[in-house]
Amino acid sequence: MKVASVINYKGGVGKTTLTANIGAEIARQGRRVLLLDVDPQASLTLSFYRPEEWRTMLAPQRTIRHWYEIRRPANRRVSLVPFVTVPEPANFYIRAGGGELGLVASDLMLGDVEEALAIEIGKAESYRSREKYLRVIRRLGEALETVRDEAYDLVLIDCPPNFGIITRSAIAASDGVIVPARPEVLSTFAVDHLKLRLDAFRRQLHAAAETGATGQGAVDGLSPHLLGVVFTMVRYARAGQLIPTFQNFVDQTRGRVATFDAMLRESQTYYASAPQRCVPAVLSERLGPDIERELRLLVTEFVRKIGAVPHG
Repeated sequence: MKVASVINYKGGVGKTTLTANIGAEIARQGRRVLLLDVDPQASLTLSFYRPEEWRTMLAPQRTIRHWYEIRRPANRRVSLVPFVTVPEPANFYIRAGGGELGLVASDLMLGDVEEALAIEIGKAESYRSREKYLRVIRRLGEALETVRDEAYDLVLIDCPPNFGIITRSAIAASDGVIVPARPEVLSTFAVDHLKLRLDAFRRQLHAAAETGATGQGAVDGLSPHLLGVVFTMVRYARAGQLIPTFQNFVDQTRGRVATFDAMLRESQTYYASAPQRCVPAVLSERLGPDIERELRLLVTEFVRKIGAVPHG
């Protein structure tokens, strides 16, 4: 089972669109994919469920917040399986190929969870607090181990636009990180800052393990690599080339950090309207040829970068 997190500090860069479409396309190809929404804005959840469905079916007791709030005896994993839902509109198009798309829904109150986790870890730079830090950071990854028996081939985590404890837990649980970014100054600046935070996070994990009783084994596997930046909402000139200002930002970013070759163009017609149908654009029967080609290329490149996504 492969796990990838999707993150950028800058909002409005197509993070949720990227997560939903990569997941849906790989599921359409016959895999079992789990989407995990840990962004309190719940945009990914609302890409598959209507707001009234979220309020009545999920918000009362079936979101990631409810999983976090379960009391945990020492050294006991709490399964995520009871919180997995199967959005029917998207799976109507997916099941013909033998795949399935599951979702763990987000919650608007995840900010409270973030505060509770910070209190649990504590601020003291002591042996005990570092032990707690590692336990909390590892918790989400350990929970994902509980869904392996459900034969999921891929997990995609839609992270909030910050580097809080929940985001760090998602990154620690992942094999790789994807960073969507518009080719503009604020978005690409956020990419540089995120890369620095990722490097510092790895060092922090190893330092905590070295000073704690759990030892280096506590961070085995907690070193996700940056799969690359995916440029989104790009625009093309009539000749089929990126407009010059976009091309400049793409070239500058590629000189500093790993990037995907595939890019997604701006399209209100296909991407903005998709949540109204609760079906990602990639599953649309009326998908434009340019959009379809870009999405297929992106998914192919993603699978190559993260390693073959096997059939469960």
